[in-house]
Amino acid sequence: MFLTRHAEARQRQRSIPSYVIAATYTFGSDRVVRGSLTAYTLDREAIELARGNYPESIWKMLCRYLGVYLIIGDEEKIVTVARGSVRPTHH
Repeated sequence: MFLTRHAEARQRQRSIPSYVIAATYTFGSDRVVRGSLTAYTLDREAIELARGNYPESIWKMLCRYLGVYLIIGDEEKIVTVARGSVRPTHH
């Protein structure tokens, strides 16, 4: 998992912890957006999948980040990180 400088800046600006990014990348629901990009979203299903892989305290914290999404570009690099209540739409 590699974050671009832009994604690192957005992570800091939006106060999204690294474990949330890791859980979203590993367990998030994926879909193609804008042609060649992929979005991974931390939805309820992803949080349930993460349940057995994280301590209870961290798993409970993931619930606060419901809707966080990552945009993945070339070579599986994370291009940006954002909070959202819905998945990014397909364009």
